[in-house]
Amino acid sequence: MNYKTYFRFLIIVPIIMIPIAVILDFAYDFPESVNGYYGQLALDGFSKAYNIQLLLALLAFVADIMMCFFVRYSRELWILLISGFYIFASVMPELTIMSPISIVMVQIASLMAGLKISLAYLSPAIRDLF
Repeated sequence: MNYKTYFRFLIIVPIIMIPIAVILDFAYDFPESVNGYYGQLALDGFSKAYNIQLLLALLAFVADIMMCFFVRYSRELWILLISGFYIFASVMPELTIMSPISIVMVQIASLMAGLKISLAYLSPAIRDLF
């Protein structure tokens, strides 16, 4: 694998893993208390921080695609969006309850994101493409 292929692998695989993790959560047999909690949240409405977090996640996926095509300033845009995502995740009043396999998949995707951004800034073969 050359550097560009490896870099694109680090972008595409997490984009695929996150929706799979969400789908697996829908299939997981959570206790009734968890289902009731999310049902009540759906009735009451989610907080603004939660909605902003979802918007930032979608925009970060767009910035990921932009990085896949080596668009100028996409690295900086992705860092800003993902930082905002984590800031709003920390102040979000809702609980995030995930199945064990989903937690592992999200953690692996996060590790791959760290590899991706370090490669985008520190590898001359990739850095020069932006």
